[in-house]
Amino acid sequence: MAAAIVLLGTGAAAAGLALVGGTSADIGPFDTTVALAPDVDGETVVNIPPLGDIVFDSHDGPIALNLSLDSIDPVEAQTIMNTPDGFTVAAQNLASDVTDAVIRVVVEALAIVTLCGLLVGALAFRNMRRALLTGVTSLAVTAALVGFAAGTLRTESISQPRYEGLLTYAPSVVGSAENIAENYEEYVGDLQQIVTNISGFYTLAMDMPQVGIQDNSIRVLHVSDLHLNPNAWHLMETVVGQFDIDAVADTGDLNDWGSEQEAEIFSQGVAQIDAPYVFVKGNHDSATTVAALSAYDNVVILDGEVREIAGLRIGGVADPTFTPDKGSLPSSDYVARMLTESGERLAGAIEEAGGADLAMVHEPPMAEPLAGVVPLVLAGHMHERSVEDLGDGTTLMVEGSTGAAGLRHFTSSSTMKMEMDVLYFDPVTKALTAYDSISVGAGDETDVTLDRTVIPTDEQVEGDELQGGAESTAPQQD
Repeated sequence: MAAAIVLLGTGAAAAGLALVGGTSADIGPFDTTVALAPDVDGETVVNIPPLGDIVFDSHDGPIALNLSLDSIDPVEAQTIMNTPDGFTVAAQNLASDVTDAVIRVVVEALAIVTLCGLLVGALAFRNMRRALLTGVTSLAVTAALVGFAAGTLRTESISQPRYEGLLTYAPSVVGSAENIAENYEEYVGDLQQIVTNISGFYTLAMDMPQVGIQDNSIRVLHVSDLHLNPNAWHLMETVVGQFDIDAVADTGDLNDWGSEQEAEIFSQGVAQIDAPYVFVKGNHDSATTVAALSAYDNVVILDGEVREIAGLRIGGVADPTFTPDKGSLPSSDYVARMLTESGERLAGAIEEAGGADLAMVHEPPMAEPLAGVVPLVLAGHMHERSVEDLGDGTTLMVEGSTGAAGLRHFTSSSTMKMEMDVLYFDPVTKALTAYDSISVGAGDETDVTLDRTVIPTDEQVEGDELQGGAESTAPQQD
């Protein structure tokens, strides 16, 4: 009978640990969830969504300590950044914060495994004394495991972390942990200034000459190359509301590495956009990226077809390459051939559909086969805004990086801006009549500029002009 009690008590301890939920704790400027879990290796895992995990070989098993950084308090983070010796003081307080959180989660775990042992003992033996002994056994086993983990604690492991997920690239892309915190806070500071300044966009636009822009113009917001910058979603959300945008055209590179974590976490921002969100895959986007985006009702994924959205016939094709790792690129000739073939595939789809008002690709070379097929091609990839005449009545508009290149912003010697364009289309002819080029400073610069370009009437090109007036057979988007 004693052996049965020990066996059930040990099993109940393991089950109780598996059932232990996390406890919320304030650790430095972070709102954190701290939890214990059965684990053979006995590691400490710090999860930083959507970037991945930092793993420390902090102790021996069979219990792991998991910390998830749920959010950051921007006010407290700013205080740390701006206070002399702020990082030193924060580091000193961090140890006590973690210790307090671990003590709380251990107490909760001991209580839960004891309760689990009592319940298992009561069900198995239907005897109060044996149930109590089973509960005490669960408590004793768990306490022994915690004690063993504490006894094998290796404080030096804090200087030898292992990175998983996107954080595998963090040391080379971003730098030290202190720089990561600074960069995160820089994003937050940018956002606050952007939200303050962006409200003036609409007034600024309304003060400009309204030649070529009708009240009922179809308005499309062209964005590209967000590269995981969370500010991009907030900026787009504000512009969509201020400019009464009918649809957003995203020409790719939403992510950096195309990982599942990026896709699931960062794509959630698209739910903030109150307009149809038309997307073509970039070379940094994976099939996982596309699948995560397509789960949202307002998202339209284009890959070799024409859809009618917000009154415009829009064609699009995915970038055929997936090259987040610049160290393993295919040959330039092969890439060029792939890009041309994708552009040709889209040209064929547009001709089969009877024409289109605009096309979307990621890399500019993909636009070359579309000359004479569609009046306007939108692209990205270059992180630099440009407008080019492809000939035969076709204009190529390349967008800058709406995400200011994301993490690359912090490693670039040049100053980048968050860029996007509001395109105005005639509601009858569907020709592009004007566009507003919006630039928002990133990092230390937070200036906001808006430049309007009005296209003369005799230079406006209709999609049907290039298709000989053929009727469109594009499927409708509700």
